[in-house]
Amino acid sequence: MRNCHCLLCSGGKSNDPLAAEVADRGWYVLVDAGDGERPASAFTVGLWHSFDHAELALFDLDPADMAAWLEGAAEQVAAGRILCPDGRPDGVLGALPVVGRPVLACWHRHFFAGALRFYRGQVIPILQLVWADAPPRLWQRLEAPPPPPPEWPFPVSPDALVLTTRAAAFEGGGVAGVVHDEDGEWQFLHGPYAEIDELIIVHLAHIAERHPGLAALADLPPGWEAWRHGGGEWRRTPLEPDPE
Repeated sequence: MRNCHCLLCSGGKSNDPLAAEVADRGWYVLVDAGDGERPASAFTVGLWHSFDHAELALFDLDPADMAAWLEGAAEQVAAGRILCPDGRPDGVLGALPVVGRPVLACWHRHFFAGALRFYRGQVIPILQLVWADAPPRLWQRLEAPPPPPPEWPFPVSPDALVLTTRAAAFEGGGVAGVVHDEDGEWQFLHGPYAEIDELIIVHLAHIAERHPGLAALADLPPGWEAWRHGGGEWRRTPLEPDPE
């Protein structure tokens, strides 16, 4: 039986609006209009928690259309339909024939910050619904990052993608919590329950440059977190065990 690490399973429903939406309906669709460098995208959050089904994602179409299509697909999943990453065309979106492709975990930080926030860093299955192998092809691996520079304190490349907040990355806000999850991913947060629209993905070098004191936590082991209050000393503790 699969474990779910999400905010609902950890008792965070009252502190997170996205968790409340998932608790009410079973899923929510997040939409990103894109910005010239990033394609427009939409993806579900909650199908894994509510129905033991992979989340669904669409890219590079009209945002309103993607949202409507994913709402319809999620309703079918809730009714018992199972979408498989078997490479065969599927009519789940009606007039738009698509093929389900499994998204590799290395892409999650690029495009699915909302899902990672809801699932508390747990990498969960996501199906990219594509037509004619349209890009971006998230079932293919990212290129290997360059080696880190000398004296770089963290055990991953400066180009590693991390989850943080707009305030910490660009607006001079502080970092009160650092999470190094079991899969080796990093989060730099101002509090335990950041709002979903505050979260962004940046390179680790970006956050390390703006907060040089974080180098003291570069040796934080996977599966641990560190928090401090009012700029005091960091308190390191293991992450909570997975809910049974």
